[in-house]
Amino acid sequence: MSDTAAKILYIEDNHDNQRLVQRVLSTRGYEVLLVEDGPGGVALARENRPALILVDLNIPGLDGYETTTRLRSLPHLRSTPIIALTADGSPGARERALVAGCDGFLVKPIDPRQLPQQLQEFIQGKRELVPTDASEVALLRAYNQKLVERLEGHVRELMKANTQLQEVDRLKSQFLSTLSHELRTPLTSLLGYLELFDRGMLGAMAPAQQDAIGVMRRSAETLAGQLNNLLYFQELRSRSFHLRSLRPSEHLRALLVAFKERAEQRSVAFVVTTSNPMQPIQLDPNAFELLVRSLLDNALKYNQAGGTVQLTLQDEPLRLIVRVEDSGIGIAKDQLEKIFLPFYRVDETLATEHAGSGLGLAIVQHIAEAHGGQVTVRSSPGQGSVFTVVLPRMSAPIGEKREL
Repeated sequence: MSDTAAKILYIEDNHDNQRLVQRVLSTRGYEVLLVEDGPGGVALARENRPALILVDLNIPGLDGYETTTRLRSLPHLRSTPIIALTADGSPGARERALVAGCDGFLVKPIDPRQLPQQLQEFIQGKRELVPTDASEVALLRAYNQKLVERLEGHVRELMKANTQLQEVDRLKSQFLSTLSHELRTPLTSLLGYLELFDRGMLGAMAPAQQDAIGVMRRSAETLAGQLNNLLYFQELRSRSFHLRSLRPSEHLRALLVAFKERAEQRSVAFVVTTSNPMQPIQLDPNAFELLVRSLLDNALKYNQAGGTVQLTLQDEPLRLIVRVEDSGIGIAKDQLEKIFLPFYRVDETLATEHAGSGLGLAIVQHIAEAHGGQVTVRSSPGQGSVFTVVLPRMSAPIGEKREL
C-alpha cells in the first residue's frame, strides 16, 4: 500500500464488522485503523490524522455519541468528517448523532459496493445537517442532559470508590503499624539469643546443634529483612531522612563482612572494589545501607554455586557510583522496565526457590531518587545483571532533614 494512502479510523467493538469494513476499504487503497472503544479511538486520533472517522454508536463504555463529541473537540479534527455507522435506525437516532457532532449517518448492514463511494463523498466535503427548526433545541437539550447525567454518574462512582480506597488504606496502615510492634519485638529477642548461641556465649554445643542454630539464625535474619522492607515501603509517603557526612566504604564495613559470610555459604565469590581513599558524601546512613543490602541480596538470591557477586564503589568529584554485578540467571529484556515495580517478581516459577516480597528493587529506586540520584540495570538471560546507582554529591548541610 502507498505511504500516502488516506487513513480511515474505524471505532467498532464487533470484530466481524471490523474485518468486513477493513477488507472493503483496503481494496480501494485506504489504510484502515481499527480500535474497539471510545477512549482508544480518541487516543489513536490524536496520534494520527485520519481523513475520515467511522464510529459505531453502540460501543460499550464511552458510547459513540460521547466519543464523537470528544473527537470533535480536538483542534486538528474540527474539519475531519465523522460518520456514524450503526444498526440503530430508530426515529431521532440520526438527529442525535448529528447533534453530537457527526457529519453523516449510515445504517448497518453496509452495502460493500456503495460504502467506498459514500465515504469518498464525505471526504470531499459532503455534510449532513440537523434540521433548523425548534426540534434542534430539544435534541440538543436532551443530548446534553444525557451527557451530564452520565458524567455525574461516573463522578459519583469515582467518589464512592475513592472513599472506599481511603478507608482500605487507613486500615492497611493501622494493620502494618500493629504488625510492626507485634513482630519486631519478639523477633529482636529471637535474633539476639540466636546470636549468643551462635557465638558460644551460652555454653558449648555439639556440631549438629551449631549447624541448627546457624540455620535458625539465617532464617530469622531473612524474616527480619522481609519485615523491614514491607514496613519501609508502607512508610514511604511519610518517611523523612537525615543527611550525614559518611565515607561509604567505612560505613558499609560490617554489612560487607556479613555478606561475605553468606556468599561463602552459597559457594559464591564476593569481590569488593573501592576508590582509595573515598571522600565523605552526604547520605542518610540507614537508607544508604538498605540500598546496598537490597542490591547485594538480589544479586546473591538469583546467583548459583560457583558464581560471582561484585560490588564497586566508585568515588567521583560530583557523584558516588554504586555498582553491583552478578553472574546469575539474568533478566529478559521485556521485564527490565517492570522489575522496579512494587511486589513484581521476575519469574513466578522461581518464587519457591527464591523467597522474597518483590520490594527490594522498588526500595532501591526510591532511595536513589530521594537522594537526587537514579538506578539503571543492564541484563540478559543467562548472562547475569549489572545494577548501577548514581548518587550526586549534595551541598545540603549535615543533619538536614529532607522529605522522601
